[in-house]
Amino acid sequence: MPLAPALRVAFEQRADGLRAGGTPLVGVFGAGVPEVLIAAHGGQLADVKAPPLADAADGPRVPAVDAVAEYFLDPFAVRFLHRFAAGAFDDFALIVFARDDVAGLAAYQYALELRRQGRVRSQGPRLYLWNMLHTDSAPAETFNLTEYARLQVCLRDVLGGEADAQSLKDAIAREALRRAALARLPQHGSDAFMARNAGRWMAPDTHAALLADLPDSGEGPRIVLVGTACDIPVMHEICAGLGQVMADLQEYGRVPAPSEETTPTAILRGLSCDPLHIRAAPPARFTSALHAEAAGADLVIASVDPNDDGFGWEVPGLRTAVEANGGRFLDLGFRPFRPDAAWRANARRRIEEALA
Repeated sequence: MPLAPALRVAFEQRADGLRAGGTPLVGVFGAGVPEVLIAAHGGQLADVKAPPLADAADGPRVPAVDAVAEYFLDPFAVRFLHRFAAGAFDDFALIVFARDDVAGLAAYQYALELRRQGRVRSQGPRLYLWNMLHTDSAPAETFNLTEYARLQVCLRDVLGGEADAQSLKDAIAREALRRAALARLPQHGSDAFMARNAGRWMAPDTHAALLADLPDSGEGPRIVLVGTACDIPVMHEICAGLGQVMADLQEYGRVPAPSEETTPTAILRGLSCDPLHIRAAPPARFTSALHAEAAGADLVIASVDPNDDGFGWEVPGLRTAVEANGGRFLDLGFRPFRPDAAWRANARRRIEEALA
């Protein structure tokens, strides 16, 4: 069954195509935010990190942003700032940034400063920085609970109401419906990638209703994709016909399972103990999970963005582990924010050589 047109539109237009209706819009920048709490407060979640497909790395620019944005900033942060300054999120009530997302932290700091200096309009969403420790020690749990309580206060101020056990249970049930539909999608293929990620800009029940079983056309060598955030199906397109992607461990490739519990401690534990979050602590937790997911692959393909400050350290050890298990490892190095035809062709040639 082909991809539903509404899923494709949501994937292409993203948060910039949303307008506030009866449900207040709440943007999220980065992974690890307690989204179920936001949903329980009545907010409609939308990923604001990934720009619309029409908004390329060299897309529309706002002079006020160009005046302060250094050349080394992460492209996700830069594109967010231009969109923010242009009013793309004026209909949003709140944007929550994950502090441990490198692009998210920069986007938050620069957006606040642009607003403070009067370089952009003062109206628009409230900006909030979410901080969480990705470990399970008692002190970390206490810290995370304090941050959770702070976020609750913010949500009450902005959205009103209170998230009780029932509203949390309802939000979790809606998300479980979506996850059940997602579980039927293959890992392989650009359509599956788009269908999965379209939910970042749709309500869970709407998303679930539009998901249909897509044919799993993948065959041949088993491929695992690793690296930093890639919000477009470029790697799936490059691998088409060369093998089957059995796992995509990049930020937009996987969907972490939410907690099924309604207590703050359980919700936070599900987030803080995610072993495949790049900030997992101790770091060996991430390394072990990464190696386990790559086990059994015929080829592991790594690619990172030029602003990577973490994943690259994992590459040598991962290569050793993969090759020790009889697999092959290909490091494509830096992946441009929006890879052009030449980069794609070169990547495909190198994958073909690695599988030969």
